[in-house]
Amino acid sequence: MSDTSALRPVVNWLVLGCIMIACMVVIGGITRLTGSGLSITEWKPIMGALPPMNEAQWQEAFLKYQQIPQYREVNAGMDLGEFKGIFIWEYLHRNWGRLMGLVFIVPFLWFLRKGLLKGWLLVRGAWILLGGGLVGALGWFMVASGLEELSSVSHYRLAIHLVAALTVYGIVLWTVFDIRQERRSFLGDGTAAGKWSRWLLVLLLVQVVYGAFVAGLHAGPVSNTWPMMNDAFMPRAVFAYPSLWKNLTHNQVAVHFIHRNFAWVVAAAITWFGYANRKNAALRGGDRWLFGAVFLQITLGVFAVLTRVWVSAGVLHQFGAVLLLTAVLNVLHRTGRPLPAQGVGKAADIAADAVGHRGQ
Repeated sequence: MSDTSALRPVVNWLVLGCIMIACMVVIGGITRLTGSGLSITEWKPIMGALPPMNEAQWQEAFLKYQQIPQYREVNAGMDLGEFKGIFIWEYLHRNWGRLMGLVFIVPFLWFLRKGLLKGWLLVRGAWILLGGGLVGALGWFMVASGLEELSSVSHYRLAIHLVAALTVYGIVLWTVFDIRQERRSFLGDGTAAGKWSRWLLVLLLVQVVYGAFVAGLHAGPVSNTWPMMNDAFMPRAVFAYPSLWKNLTHNQVAVHFIHRNFAWVVAAAITWFGYANRKNAALRGGDRWLFGAVFLQITLGVFAVLTRVWVSAGVLHQFGAVLLLTAVLNVLHRTGRPLPAQGVGKAADIAADAVGHRGQ
């Protein structure tokens, strides 16, 4: 039996986790684009798994929604049937999170009992569980921002929630790479590729944050023309506020302008990186995946702009961000600093111990 074959169930578990997180991002995108995120005004981690079961409970949930600014300022006059239409997406979003909790926790305990999680893999698994719980808490932290004064959630908190979710996705995916290939540090391996690939992640992080700002500020529909923004490269409204900081973080037109044009910075950096490292055997085609992912994402972004962010267009664009992050992390892992082969908890040791445990 190979070193990693005994850990195949763990790999399958982690890959399933990556898929579920990606689906969670998609469901979150639908929830946001349909204006459903504030339809459930309470956080009940256990009892909240049950939907309203009768007409009286539906009326109670609807009455609670009517007390928040979004109803008064955006959806005044909405009837119960329309409320049920937005409620379902937030309900699905939250319950997908609960399902993910079970999918991560139950196998974790099972693999721990079977001796498959030891050393670094046990520690990594514990961090994944803690990270998942934190993402859930940040989700409520985000929702709470829209229950008292704002008619939508804070775009800052939306960005924090999204980045946290993608961070957990990255940790899970990195663990898959560690098991299937070899353990590598997040730090670069000292080569130029190792150094510059990390900057690609920084650029992508900036773009993701501005994507969240666009979503949170409802800035996507401010222009449905491309490549110009309403007949101008840079509309005057980009500088509508006297404060530079407010323009960068609160101005719908400016945020839209930055997000659509910073995409070219990300694409140029990836193109340069791929060309400069086209003969780097360590990448093993990872540069081509980068090319494909970034230009697919730009295409989806243009599609979203031209449609004034149809739900389908916005969701595809958000899923494209997950694919691009996956491609970047693949390159980062291949150019990471190899960790010493010796030491308690490396994949081979865990697999050998697991085989021995099953034979007892």
